[in-house]
Amino acid sequence: MANIRDVAKLSGHSISTVSRVINQRGYVAGKTAAEVRQAMKTLNYHRNDLARALSLGKTYRVGVVLPYVNHPYFQKLADAIISAAFANNYQATFLQSNYSPEEEIKFLDMLKHHAFDGLIFTSRAIPFDKLVEYKKYGPITCCEDTFDYPLSSAFTDRRASFVNALQTLKDQGYTKIGMTISRSENTSQSAKLTTEAYREVFGEDIRDELLFRESKTMFDGITAVAQFLNYEPDLQVAFCNGDEIAAGAKRQLKEMNRSDVLVTGQENLPISFLMGFSSIDHRLTEMGEEAFELLFKDEIIKKPIPSRFMRRGKLRDDSDQNQDEIDRILN
Repeated sequence: MANIRDVAKLSGHSISTVSRVINQRGYVAGKTAAEVRQAMKTLNYHRNDLARALSLGKTYRVGVVLPYVNHPYFQKLADAIISAAFANNYQATFLQSNYSPEEEIKFLDMLKHHAFDGLIFTSRAIPFDKLVEYKKYGPITCCEDTFDYPLSSAFTDRRASFVNALQTLKDQGYTKIGMTISRSENTSQSAKLTTEAYREVFGEDIRDELLFRESKTMFDGITAVAQFLNYEPDLQVAFCNGDEIAAGAKRQLKEMNRSDVLVTGQENLPISFLMGFSSIDHRLTEMGEEAFELLFKDEIIKKPIPSRFMRRGKLRDDSDQNQDEIDRILN
């Protein structure tokens, strides 16, 4: 396999000149550059990007740690990170963890061994303390509030967003609510904040039979509303932890002739507009873009991203400045 010295020897030019041609840096006369390229072609020489990365101390790659690749929330967040990375001449690699602490440690070890220039944790199972341990090997940012830990983050104040949505429902007279959450409140910060927001707004804990855990797909939404109605026939709202889940809930309610029950989702995906249900928009696109930008800042930055409650159907408010432009145009 030819190397840069072989190219230099065949072209009759110095290694430094060949390097400038290969990396397109610095001035090289046209005739000289042509001779170097011809030597590269003759020898079938290709730049060794790994060796280049080692010599420069940069890989121009970032790792994006996410529990699931096929989940709408993480898809939207990862898409924003990839777009920001591409705009900055970086590659982004998905690292699926399935919320396994062992897998997340493996990804941190990859950072330690310089496989990436930095890691972005969209969600995690391991404690913040462990992330802080690995910061000496490269930058790490999170897409959640990192509190007093020395980790940069771009995040939404989820407690505030849940309280706002639930208070809106309460003010409209809706008090009989079933809720879906992604994981147990003991392992998921978001799930814990959801139940705490309910307690803050309604002054009591939500009944366990009106709380559906481990909710990830539209099928969970279907199962959840059947469970809620079994325990609370006068159910008024299905408060879901994602738009795909809410879509499943809405379809099941239609099948059960219970279109009177409101459905709310999260993340303001197109399906929420198409099916006409309200959704909490946690601004994932902005969050992903900010998380990438923070990765290479020298200082620790905590960047809150304000959420929006997109009110549709019976909750629609034409005076709401948070309404999407498409909502305003088509309604």
